[in-house]
Amino acid sequence: MRVLVWTTIMTSNPDSDLPNASSSQEESKPAIETIRLPTMDEIQGQDIWNNCAVRSVMSGVMGGGLGLAMGLFLGSFDTPLLQDQMTGRQQLVYQAKQMGQRSWSNCKSFALMGGPKAACVGCAGFAAFSVAIEKVLERYT
Repeated sequence: MRVLVWTTIMTSNPDSDLPNASSSQEESKPAIETIRLPTMDEIQGQDIWNNCAVRSVMSGVMGGGLGLAMGLFLGSFDTPLLQDQMTGRQQLVYQAKQMGQRSWSNCKSFALMGGPKAACVGCAGFAAFSVAIEKVLERYT
């Protein structure tokens, strides 16, 4: 099903500023613009993504992935204190352990930021802010 929208484009040429401008206005021509309505599959997909549980799980998973990547990147900068006395293999093992520990730590932290706990804290904060605004505006009415 398609819906047609009629728009009118009006152009005018003011003859005060332009030397070669004509005194008549151009005729307006209607342009047809089509608007596509969403299909049932698209509507169902939007309904799924608007579910709070789905958003919490996905934000936790995506936050965990971000924390994992950040931990791998930042863990590679950790250098051992006794680097001069370690062999290449020992340094490689140390770096791998540090990257793993930092990745897991960042993964947990970022996953919790997007999880239900963060959603509840955000909800409570917004509710408190709304009550405060209502109390302030109540004085002026």
